[in-house]
Amino acid sequence: MSLRARLLLTYLSLILIGFGGLALFAGRQIESSAIEDYENNLVVQAGLIARALHEPVEEFREGELRQDALSGRLEAYATELDARLILLDANGRAWLASDGPALPIDRGERPEVAAALDGRTTYETRAEGGTTMIYTAAPVLEDGRVISVLQIVAPLQSARRLVVQRWLTLGGGVLALALLGVLASLWLSASLTRPLARLRDAALQVAGGDLEARVPVRSDEMGEVAAAFNHMAGQVQAMLEEQRAFASNASHELRTPLTTVRLRSEALREGALDEDTARQYIAEIDDEVRRLSGLVQDLILLSRLDSGRARPGQEQIDVARMLRSLLAEMAPEAEAKGIKVMLQAPPDLPAVCAGLNHLRVVFRNLLDNALKYTPAGGEVRCRLAMDGDSLHVTVSDTGRGVAATDLPHVFERFYRADKARSREVQGVGLGLALVRAVVYAYGGRIELQSPGLDQGTTVQLWWPLGVPEPGI
Repeated sequence: MSLRARLLLTYLSLILIGFGGLALFAGRQIESSAIEDYENNLVVQAGLIARALHEPVEEFREGELRQDALSGRLEAYATELDARLILLDANGRAWLASDGPALPIDRGERPEVAAALDGRTTYETRAEGGTTMIYTAAPVLEDGRVISVLQIVAPLQSARRLVVQRWLTLGGGVLALALLGVLASLWLSASLTRPLARLRDAALQVAGGDLEARVPVRSDEMGEVAAAFNHMAGQVQAMLEEQRAFASNASHELRTPLTTVRLRSEALREGALDEDTARQYIAEIDDEVRRLSGLVQDLILLSRLDSGRARPGQEQIDVARMLRSLLAEMAPEAEAKGIKVMLQAPPDLPAVCAGLNHLRVVFRNLLDNALKYTPAGGEVRCRLAMDGDSLHVTVSDTGRGVAATDLPHVFERFYRADKARSREVQGVGLGLALVRAVVYAYGGRIELQSPGLDQGTTVQLWWPLGVPEPGI
């Protein structure tokens, strides 16, 4: 059974049980009150008619009014009430009725008549001949003296007709409310299942390769689910596009050195080269192999960082000492280009808890970028300082700088700003992406700033001093 059918069945069951129980309870209360109202109404009518018949009965007793005229009045009242009216004398004997001759009535068998002879108006319900009747009697008074008694006899069926009318009214109201409830249930179930159907269709479209599929967002809980799906679809789309770009760029970067190695190795295998050219080709092959090895190592480290499989280092490392070692290794390159490299570090810096290889990857890439993109005669400054619970590292240079349009993308994999000129500088565009991955894995933060082209670049890094969480 579908979700919509289950919702609709649940709503209908609740409506039927709720409205049915409410209608049954209210109907019984209405039935009881309707009969009671009818009986009380008869008592009131008996009193009013008895007062209205005071003068006619007095005139009839004095011979001023004929019996047929008085009988006509009784018949008119009887028609209006749909009941039988009887006049009794002060001894309780019937002497006139609205529908023919009046039979003698035993006072002992008619409590309402006995009460009327005592000056009270009451009613009683009793069955006669298989029919339930309502009897009420009211005194006709003359100067406080009972001169006659008016008895009204009405079948209880008249009250039941009123009950049936009220039941029909109640039933009509319940049916109308039930119909409205059903319509509301249909609308509500549709409003709940329609977004789910759209979500299902969009998910199937995404699964089929249509990464542009999205669902409308509403301002309710289903809208939140739709917004989450759209966000997920966008993330999946971005991830797949990044993977495609990554695969394309990686294959390109791998193909170039492999082509160089293949061409040089073919030339060496043919043996038609002189000794100097052969040594040059062997050196070039060695350089390309080292480049390939470095690229593969970077890709492996990126993969481990992305999957959370890289273990955090637990070594206590003196960052200033490590930087001096790196700068010593890079000194020949800096001297060859005439670049002045300066390190500023206070003597009391605490050690950081990390992996030495991870730290060397971060700072080697930052310093290597600064040296590669700084022209001859420029400067590279590295400054260490404390910033709260973090080590603040600043690497600035007077090199090419970065255009404002390229700044948001500098940490993307294989991205290289000013591609026309960057081919003059070795690199594949993985350095900053790898640096950010390592820094984020240790809970740090990194920013790159540049005023513009040919205005230098500044990289700021905040490395936490605490012990890193396991499983980075």
